[in-house]
Amino acid sequence: MRLVLFRHGAAEDRYVFHMNSNGAPESQRPLTNAGIESMKFIGKGLFNALDGDIQHIYTSPYTRALQTARLIHEAIPETRRPELEISDLLTPGCSFKTIERWVRNKSGTLILVGHEPDLSWLTQEFCGAKALRTKFSKGGACLIMFENLPDNTNGMLHWMLNSAVLHKLGSQ
Repeated sequence: MRLVLFRHGAAEDRYVFHMNSNGAPESQRPLTNAGIESMKFIGKGLFNALDGDIQHIYTSPYTRALQTARLIHEAIPETRRPELEISDLLTPGCSFKTIERWVRNKSGTLILVGHEPDLSWLTQEFCGAKALRTKFSKGGACLIMFENLPDNTNGMLHWMLNSAVLHKLGSQ
């Protein structure tokens, strides 16, 4: 199995959103216009980085993550588009044990669209490397590969790419 952890794209400033949103919850904070435009290339870049082999995209229900997942989904050629599913398991503060059990019996390439600092923590846990220090840029991703699932849940970090690299891969 290949597991891609992907941080949502650039979202509106938290303070500005709360000042202009008439009390809307943080979960509704959207991507910026620039974040939307950038994600179109980043989605293509992710598709290229994975050689077009993606079976499923799961996303946090938060607006900025859902927008990101949909833009990734739309960047994939229609004949190769994987399923897209919203999962409450990917909301901020997610549980590693719950996510581990959830992905354990899946196969192929999965993309999980979520939030920081959860993605950094999940990377450490899935790789069995508590000392591993990562930080996902907005629109950044990592690929963790697993062999012999479900017996081996210690994955190997294959790559970690920031948004600028994925953008470049998507504009080629």
